Amino acid sequence: MTGSHTPDVAEGAMGHGYARHSRVQHSAADHGMPLLDRALDAVVLPRDGSPFRVADLGAAAGTNSLGPLHAVVERVRARTAARTPVTVVHTDIPANDFNALFDTLTGSPDSYVRDPDVYACAQARSFYEPLFPTAELHLAWSAIAVHWLSRVPGPVLGHVFSSRATGAAREALRQQSRKDWEAFLTHRARELRSGGQLVVLGGASADDGTSGAEGLMDAADAVLGDLAREGLITTAEHARMTIPTWNRTAEEFLAPLGTEPLAEVLRLEEHELVALPDPHLERYEETGDASAFAEGVTQFFRAAIEPSLFSALDPERSDAEVSAAAGAFAEGLRARAAADPEALETHWHVLMLRVTRR
Repeated sequence: MTGSHTPDVAEGAMGHGYARHSRVQHSAADHGMPLLDRALDAVVLPRDGSPFRVADLGAAAGTNSLGPLHAVVERVRARTAARTPVTVVHTDIPANDFNALFDTLTGSPDSYVRDPDVYACAQARSFYEPLFPTAELHLAWSAIAVHWLSRVPGPVLGHVFSSRATGAAREALRQQSRKDWEAFLTHRARELRSGGQLVVLGGASADDGTSGAEGLMDAADAVLGDLAREGLITTAEHARMTIPTWNRTAEEFLAPLGTEPLAEVLRLEEHELVALPDPHLERYEETGDASAFAEGVTQFFRAAIEPSLFSALDPERSDAEVSAAAGAFAEGLRARAAADPEALETHWHVLMLRVTRR
């Protein structure tokens, strides 16, 4: 394709290769499996052979959904002692790569859809909106997705990452996050059946507001500054670039669950704040291969975050210009990561919570 640049990915959409470069997200799902197991023990099951209905909220390419949903099918059928039908709806924003999602579901040898009487479909809509009829769901699962905002209220001055925001910009992001999280919970409260379970693994912050990824984000912002000085992007484009996320503190996650009206219909069962290991640095410490570390970090960033940043480029830019800027960004981030792996050590914070619909 030639001509002017039209962003093909919206803010918050995952880039190409996300399925191959989401080991950190997969680690988070592994940490959340005990909560999911307890949710499957507690959930009120359907009667008379009617289907068990599950929502996978923020599915991306589906890679990190396979294990949890396979566990859902197995546990539901163990409890019912029957081949209870299971329906799964994977949801994500319209810009998500749903072709990649269905390639994962149909092509993976360990996909849960290979089990009999399991039915998978998808819905292209934000989970900050209504997604299902009233009392439709027995279980809702969301892993490393609710830190993405529905909109960015304004740029982070002098940086691309929300934890570096200060003053009014920081408060605007916090308030947008509060509105989004309350909307998410309000819709799930209506959509879950009585006795239904909600399990959320959310990108979080420690009490001091740090996400555990500040070193990586500082390096990325510095590389973008280099690109602006070299003329590959403009200073205005760099200033517009903001990763559309807010990593909530535990207090911010739990606040709406402790007050009306949500506290009347949703009961918080358990929660835990964890810091994920850094698989890239662990491998580097084992092998001493700084180049492999740099490549892993760069591919993770490009798949999960770069699309949101590069959506801020001027739409009249040619595809060749965008490709050149993206290539230079990747080269710059690799160089910084290889030069000082410890400076980019990343321990994402995750708040894991399980909620029952009363």
